[in-house]
Amino acid sequence: MNTSKVVTRRKPPQTPAEFHALGASLDRELSVVRPFARKRGFVVKARTWKDLAEWESRRDVAERRLPSK
Repeated sequence: MNTSKVVTRRKPPQTPAEFHALGASLDRELSVVRPFARKRGFVVKARTWKDLAEWESRRDVAERRLPSK
């Protein structure tokens, strides 16, 4: 028996519940592929460009340090 397979595009989610269900399933797939925790984002509000540059340099130094074990 030689049947053909029909491949189409997936329908986009229509309701918020469908969006959340799709997001949850994608998160589960991602946790299998990449088991380590991802960094959470945040916003830094600097008053001046100089303040921002200082904050970024402190962050870079802190991220380069290896945890002592």
